[in-house]
Amino acid sequence: MIDLGDYGHPPSTRRRDYSLVLLQLMKRMRLELLLLLTISVLIESNVIPGGWTADGDVVRILGIAASIFIGFRNTQAIGRWWEARKLWGSIVNVSRSWADTLRAHLSSERINRKQERQLLQLQVALVWQLNFQLRNFWHRELRELQGQLLDGLKLPRSSSLRQLGLQRAEWIRDLHRQGQIDSFGRLQLMQVANACTDAIGGLERIRNTPLPASYDVFVRLLTWLFGLLLLLYFHDLGPESRIPISGVLIVLLFLMAERIGAYVEGPFDADGSSFSLPLDSICLTISRDLLDGDTDHVQHLNSKDPVRWT
Repeated sequence: MIDLGDYGHPPSTRRRDYSLVLLQLMKRMRLELLLLLTISVLIESNVIPGGWTADGDVVRILGIAASIFIGFRNTQAIGRWWEARKLWGSIVNVSRSWADTLRAHLSSERINRKQERQLLQLQVALVWQLNFQLRNFWHRELRELQGQLLDGLKLPRSSSLRQLGLQRAEWIRDLHRQGQIDSFGRLQLMQVANACTDAIGGLERIRNTPLPASYDVFVRLLTWLFGLLLLLYFHDLGPESRIPISGVLIVLLFLMAERIGAYVEGPFDADGSSFSLPLDSICLTISRDLLDGDTDHVQHLNSKDPVRWT
């Protein structure tokens, strides 16, 4: 006999959500779609002169070149997306290690439990601040949650990520100075804190350093040039051989492939779509693991749907 648990199934894209993914893509590409439609109409109306592609080999070579550059760009974009996800996975692991290390080195006395709780709240506040600074937008309920954490820690609500990191180091120093932890305990806590800082630095690097603008512009221009020549090529074949819809669909697929790479390249997008990372869900997981039921009132914002990430 096989029984199902109550842990939920791994996230996956359902077939009925394919149309939603396409709608998300089309919404972002609305300007490209409008431009493609305009060019197609101008070509069919003979406003744009034909005869540019007397030799179909030119179109084929451009198509191969565009495919190679788009493929390379998308590979790099997916690499950036996946690296960001692995770094956030490191943040989750480090946060759990932070809680375990505190529990291992602080005694069960009441005052030590209070200090442990404060350090756990500080780690959760730091994680949310990282989320907000990477995306530069937030859900109001989640921003209020972080504000309440900072109020409880007697820290300004305007505290930056760096300030929270420095505060963590100061509290570790105070624990050692007061004799609450020994030198080995301080070393272990700082190792965990440094691992968190390394992951934060990697995420900030991805956010602040996109692919070179020259490459982005070149791939986009190459894709549009191929699309224009392909539409003209179909038009120049003559009325009896003209397949305008097929040409438009082929160009649309190339544009979609190029744009997907551009959208996935930035894993901290503000629309919470399938192109971005589920930062709110990751932070809610950390909050629940470290603070138990204190964050139950915002857990309804946790999404396991890869089409509707939060």
